[in-house]
Amino acid sequence: MYKLEKLNVVKVVTTEQEREKLLSKGFKEVVDEQEKTNSQKKDEKKAAK
Repeated sequence: MYKLEKLNVVKVVTTEQEREKLLSKGFKEVVDEQEKTNSQKKDEKKAAK
């Protein structure tokens, strides 16, 4: 799932094609803080091994 934002409009799309279409219209992809922390935890686990 992709979350994109333009001004105060937020759209959530499921396919990469929809994501690309919105990006071409000026939307910016938003990464949630929770997703950032999850990916950081995964990286730390890999580094610990």
